[in-house]
Amino acid sequence: MEQTSVYDWKWYRHDCHNDTIHQLISNNKGCKNWLENIQNEKVNYLRIEKEDNGEPIVRGSLTYKQDPENQSDFEIFHFYIRRQSLITVGLDLARIEGDYRESCNHLILEEKTPVEGFLILLGELINHFLDGIDELEFKLKELQRDVQQNNHTTLLNSIYDRRIELINWSDLTLPVHETQLAIKEAFLDEITETTAYKRIETRIDRTTTLLSHYRQDIDTLLNLEEVLSSHRGNEIMKTLTVFTVIFTPAMAIGAIWGMNFKNMPELEWKLGYLYAMILIVASTLAIYLWLRMKGWTGDLLTGKKNKKHFD
Repeated sequence: MEQTSVYDWKWYRHDCHNDTIHQLISNNKGCKNWLENIQNEKVNYLRIEKEDNGEPIVRGSLTYKQDPENQSDFEIFHFYIRRQSLITVGLDLARIEGDYRESCNHLILEEKTPVEGFLILLGELINHFLDGIDELEFKLKELQRDVQQNNHTTLLNSIYDRRIELINWSDLTLPVHETQLAIKEAFLDEITETTAYKRIETRIDRTTTLLSHYRQDIDTLLNLEEVLSSHRGNEIMKTLTVFTVIFTPAMAIGAIWGMNFKNMPELEWKLGYLYAMILIVASTLAIYLWLRMKGWTGDLLTGKKNKKHFD
């Protein structure tokens, strides 16, 4: 499909590779490689070249849709930018346009040059990524509340799920940023002073700032969960150690008088059972009081008054 902008440059939109595309770019020596990339569905490919007349060309491929839970499920489109024309292959704008935003097709064709029109398209991609990042922010808030209120053992899996999701959005944003820089390299001041370029540059900066902030949040949650898990493990080991020490006298006495030797004088004691019970209780209390006096029991044997992370 061919569309003409209000400034008379052409936008050629194709769903797949065909002979028409080859005719449009046949005067460029690098067109063969680009066509092969279209056929092979090569992702995140970018090249800057010049036509025979010295005019710059930016061509490549971008992933514009990817499932965070299954990164092998993705959609890509291919682009070819010249001063008077823009070619896109495999781009479905309906997949990235938000219900509350103006038609991307309309905005692109209102720009003065195809380069500025393509920058509008990149801006729409970033907006689509920001929608996903906003969903990630909501999930992170829920995760933070979960850590604060529940602190259950499945939180580590949830934190790692959010980290994978963040990596997904970061991986999608980086090629768009690289394409923006390639356009700057190819067209220099001619494009960098335009409103479209300044807008996409600011939008990408905003996106990378958000990604950096959420990365720090996830790392903080991960470190917190690791500290809590380590603390729980230490408390469990400490509790088992204290109880083992406290009941060691009882186990030792029980082991001694559980022997079956023929000559054991204690077997003839009339009050032997009572003496054994008193000795067991006394030795157990003595060990407990000694540990408490040393401060080695801590709060292990006290009840929980409040629900705290380190209880």
